[in-house]
Amino acid sequence: MLDWSTLVARANDDGEFRLHARFWNARLRVTIGDIAMRLDLRDGALTPAAPWFGGIAANLDISASEGDWRAMLSPVPRPFYHDLQVATVHHGFHVTGDTKHYCAYYPALRRLIELMRDVHNATGVKHGAA
Repeated sequence: MLDWSTLVARANDDGEFRLHARFWNARLRVTIGDIAMRLDLRDGALTPAAPWFGGIAANLDISASEGDWRAMLSPVPRPFYHDLQVATVHHGFHVTGDTKHYCAYYPALRRLIELMRDVHNATGVKHGAA
């Protein structure tokens, strides 16, 4: 569903993401259906994504079904799939973890999802593993 290495490169080259993520040090778990990925941030830069094997706590965990992620990452999302916060209220997205990371860096998360949308739609991949 997503080319993670392209996402990491795009995020690290994106001025808006880097501005909002500056000073952010965290471990994110992004779960798309049955696939969980680990994204580590060091001073606002993403390190290479890797499969999540557990055993280490995440600062934030963002999860939803593959169908909900497809709706979120569509070129023009349906109502209430356009933003992570409203998707947690109106759809099947779940965000757990340290609320300090969620609140302080929400603009970075929002931009990361916009970049996920761009990468998802640029690859043309519509089926398969996350």
